Amino acid sequence: MFAKALEPLGLRPPHFGVMQLIASDPGITQQELADRSLIDPSSMVAVVDELEELGYAERRPHPGDRRKHAVHLTADGKRTLERARAVAIKLANDILAPLDKGEVATLTLLLRKLAGVESP
Repeated sequence: MFAKALEPLGLRPPHFGVMQLIASDPGITQQELADRSLIDPSSMVAVVDELEELGYAERRPHPGDRRKHAVHLTADGKRTLERARAVAIKLANDILAPLDKGEVATLTLLLRKLAGVESP
């Protein structure tokens, strides 16, 4: 459902996830992106290439290591990410609509537990 919802923006779920990571840490390297995601390094190169082709990301020389590239979102990439976030929120709200607030809280707690994330 999420993939279908992103189609009008020309994005796929891996694009969205990588754009989220770049937005949270501008200048992140491709290796760091691969380490922080479930995308293997060779596939990460392809995802970043696609984001560059779409005009949503750009590689720049890394300030601390000239062998690496720092990845940044472009202005268009930032705008598109905001639109994609709105799509994700609407979809999540639609999916969770049958649940009451207590059920959503329980589901969130259980999903965090399965993911190994500490409870707030």
